[in-house]
Amino acid sequence: MKTRTTTASAVGVVGGVLVVEAVVALLNPFRWTWSGDRPWLWLLVAAVGFAALSVSFLLLMLARPGPRRVPPALAMVCLLLVGMVAGGLGLLGLALHDHEMRVVATSGDGRFEIIVHDTSDVIDPVDALYVQTTGGPFSKRAYLGCFNSESGHTFGSARFAGNGTVILDGTKQWTLRFDAQDVRSVDVVEEGACTRQLYTG
Repeated sequence: MKTRTTTASAVGVVGGVLVVEAVVALLNPFRWTWSGDRPWLWLLVAAVGFAALSVSFLLLMLARPGPRRVPPALAMVCLLLVGMVAGGLGLLGLALHDHEMRVVATSGDGRFEIIVHDTSDVIDPVDALYVQTTGGPFSKRAYLGCFNSESGHTFGSARFAGNGTVILDGTKQWTLRFDAQDVRSVDVVEEGACTRQLYTG
């Protein structure tokens, strides 16, 4: 019985750590793209954590006699259900995961780049533009706007014009500003029915 209680505690600690790690990654207080772009991964990590917590309560239930088994049994069922929901959402997010993007311009100092997320399909082609730091997995990203083919406006090229300014050329010219310190958009352009789809924090 003591062995089961000890094992339950150890498994519970592991499960708790996984759940806390997943929650922090989903909240992503530092707005890192490597974390924000993968909510499906953290949901799956949370699912594993809840499963481990469920196992720990199962072991605790088996270590207790009679009516004292009821509370850990209820906790086990609840945690298992939460884990199943988190796992299902994670698998759904993985199935819908689409982060194909290309870099179309880099700032003169190399700190920023403009990326295009092409969500084109046969019916409704959309190009969404973002400005992103060049910090690898610790990059931050801000939304600049998007172009839907049905709007009559198209995006051709992009370039940086001074600190915190981006110029887009296409059927006309757009000048957009962003906060270079916090990497937040000041101006956005949305031509047609389209929205941001990549993580921006």
